[in-house]
Amino acid sequence: MTRFLSRLLFVLAASGASALGAAQAATVSLTLGQTATLGSASVTLLRAQDSRCPINARCVRAGELKVSVLSVQGGRTRLLHLQLPASSNDTSGLRVVGATRPLAGQPTREPLTVTLSGR
Repeated sequence: MTRFLSRLLFVLAASGASALGAAQAATVSLTLGQTATLGSASVTLLRAQDSRCPINARCVRAGELKVSVLSVQGGRTRLLHLQLPASSNDTSGLRVVGATRPLAGQPTREPLTVTLSGR
């Protein structure tokens, strides 16, 4: 039940739902190898390195999620390296806004899903 609720909250957050009705940037959720359109760009999640602390664990540090994304827009192809939490020198126009997280001590049954947002 807890896993279901955490996934539901993730989906709501990833969909850009806002109680205040404020304008949200477009978002897309991808697993490794998937390609989707985000704005006028085609984005493909190529690689993910996840060192984040599991939801129900106590960790010395929070960790981070690093992803490599191939972005194709208007004939321009770029390989982007993004992370969560975001680095202050990111000027790519894309950012990682969320990702699924495992529970400590539980086998990982579903692939990591990363949510990207265009600025």
